[in-house]
Amino acid sequence: MYRKKDIGIILIGVIFIAIFITLGNESYAKEKAKIPDAQILVIYSDEADNSTISQVKDIVEILTYQSFKVSFAKASDCMGELKRYSYILCYNLDSYPTSILEELNQLELKSKMAAKKNQSKYKVLFIGNDFLKEYLGYTKRDSNYISENKSVGKLTYEFSNNVKKEGLVRETSFSFLRKPSDYTNGKIVVGNTTGYFAASSGFITHIPVANLNNKIVRAAFTKEVAKWKWPYKGDPHPYAQYMVINEVYPFQDPEKLLKIIKLMIQEEEPFVISVMPIYSNGDYPAMQQFAEVLRYAQANGGAIIMHSPLNQMTTFNKSLMLDKITTAFQIYMNQGVYPVALEVPHNWIFNTDTIEILKHFRTIFTTNEDDEQLNESINMNTNRVYKDGHQWVSPVTTLDDLGTSYTKVSSTAVYINMLEDMDTITNKIEACQSSFVPLKSLWDIEQSFWTNKDLMEYKNHIMMVNGKKVKIQYEKSEGKKDFQYNRNMLRRFSKDLSLENRKLIIAVIIVSLLFVSFIIIARYYNRQKYFLHKNKD
Repeated sequence: MYRKKDIGIILIGVIFIAIFITLGNESYAKEKAKIPDAQILVIYSDEADNSTISQVKDIVEILTYQSFKVSFAKASDCMGELKRYSYILCYNLDSYPTSILEELNQLELKSKMAAKKNQSKYKVLFIGNDFLKEYLGYTKRDSNYISENKSVGKLTYEFSNNVKKEGLVRETSFSFLRKPSDYTNGKIVVGNTTGYFAASSGFITHIPVANLNNKIVRAAFTKEVAKWKWPYKGDPHPYAQYMVINEVYPFQDPEKLLKIIKLMIQEEEPFVISVMPIYSNGDYPAMQQFAEVLRYAQANGGAIIMHSPLNQMTTFNKSLMLDKITTAFQIYMNQGVYPVALEVPHNWIFNTDTIEILKHFRTIFTTNEDDEQLNESINMNTNRVYKDGHQWVSPVTTLDDLGTSYTKVSSTAVYINMLEDMDTITNKIEACQSSFVPLKSLWDIEQSFWTNKDLMEYKNHIMMVNGKKVKIQYEKSEGKKDFQYNRNMLRRFSKDLSLENRKLIIAVIIVSLLFVSFIIIARYYNRQKYFLHKNKD
């Protein structure tokens, strides 16, 4: 028999063990809850390589431009968490806990029950083939798919009525749902099998091709993922494309820029000019001439945006970057040019410091360029930039030489390079005009930004800068003929030295010509004196 004292000790021990287990479970639960809430969860393989991670980031980027909040994590980190997300995207899974199959099965059963009650249900998008086959096999539906053990297929995809694109796609092998009950789009021919690009059957949506580096795959995926997420019948809300004369420097040919602008005005199409930042000499004649062209464009339907300063910092300093942006914006605004948005490299959306800078702007244009000096923030498993509610304009996925958009599920930019010849630029403009994706003006939507010194708000076609109304108008200015450059001693010395160098070069040329002339004359007289006399003798 236990004594009362021993029983008391045992009870205390049991209580401590229970408390320890409870705290441990709470700690484990907190660790498992590290994946933030989101509209969409993207799951990838536990042993994903850098190439796979890059593809996942591409998916997150595409979904960000479509204004979705996204979380992404390895399969093992998602265990026990799937029920928190109504939309789950499984990207080409090949290494994962097998228990994830049962967890997905439970969600599918709940989704079927919810459908009977007309309640919201779960949706899962399988990208790739092997994991879909594993899941259908686990749920005893092996006969619900067909496979083709070939690695190359031909994709045909219709982006709009009679607007089709074709291309080759590669996978280790291809699988297709045998009889999709709800939806199919696109066509992939592999060997003797004709499948689809995207198909849905209840809980399951499937895209068999996973390589988003293939441009036609990326464009088709962009459209299909928007359709998958759209909760209503019909197509998602259409967005426009913007024609952007891209990365224009003050020292570039102003006459060519004016020619392009006049062409846009003549065609009565809205356009955007992306200017590069400047930090000094805003009153120089060349800058004033450049600003005058921009004011003319601005007053005739063109909107100005500014590219972010080029990042040459080994360690990114957001305060310094914001100071540069502030200075550049002030120089432009002092000349009557009012940028309404910021243009940045696309990888700025994955760094916490650059996200803090983006907060200052309502509208963000992104380009395909990478900021090579910028490191992606570690432990980022959600698109943190989503919460700032930006108006995104992403670069088009170009499927031909004309570079127009083939999707309208998010706003896109058709970038026009100033260095291209006028025939190429004209062809791009005409292609945009005839595209099924409409053109839009930045002046038709609200804009705002704030820097260290300025606040701009644009609403109902009224612009306010620091609380004062600004008129967007063009008045021809008279340039100063005798502009004082206010050079410092070094610049004056450099200028004087360059002038002296020119004088020296001219003198050397004159002396050289005289020297050559004397040689020719001397050779002539010597020939007359010696050779001709000798011949006479």
